[in-house]
Amino acid sequence: MINTEWYSIRTLTLPATAVALLMAFVIVWLVLRMQFPKKWSGVYADAILTFILVWKFSVIVTDAKTIMAQPFALLYFNGGTVGVLLAAIAVSLQLLWKKQKLQFDVIGASAYSWAIILTQSIYQWLVVILNDNPTNSEIITLAVLSVLTILILWKVSALNYALFIYTSGLIIVANFQPLGLWQPAVGISVILLIMGLQLQLFVKKFEMKDGC
Repeated sequence: MINTEWYSIRTLTLPATAVALLMAFVIVWLVLRMQFPKKWSGVYADAILTFILVWKFSVIVTDAKTIMAQPFALLYFNGGTVGVLLAAIAVSLQLLWKKQKLQFDVIGASAYSWAIILTQSIYQWLVVILNDNPTNSEIITLAVLSVLTILILWKVSALNYALFIYTSGLIIVANFQPLGLWQPAVGISVILLIMGLQLQLFVKKFEMKDGC
């Protein structure tokens, strides 16, 4: 979706896409806090913090000249699309690096899968609500992702299939949106899918080893 609106929070002005993402983070954290052990909402909160920090300060990489000339620009700018992708990669590497320490098990893998699917779906829903894009793309986004999310979370028990089905659905929906496949949401979805599959592989190996 294309950002068409800006919202002011006191002295801070944010694009609707950023507002949607922050709201999605809060909502998903609350869901995880209620549905899973406290540990996993904490892991999600750490991932959110990493995402925001990398996205914000990635402007040092994407626009180094401006930052060197005006260091205070760090307060007002971020890494844009490249920064969002770098943030998603950073979160993925962080979780994969800490998977042993965090002792990811079946419950942890389930919490992670819920987090991936709900964060993306709620973000997409809020972007539709907060912006003004072509009506047909908005209807398709809301309808398809709503049905897909409900079916996956309540009917698909195999986590690897759940993530694959959702990512495939999001890619299909993206084709009907103004930016098509060339939007950060698609790239992030693929990155999160790869990380999710890696974590599930780790869980399976851990269970096999523990069962011996």
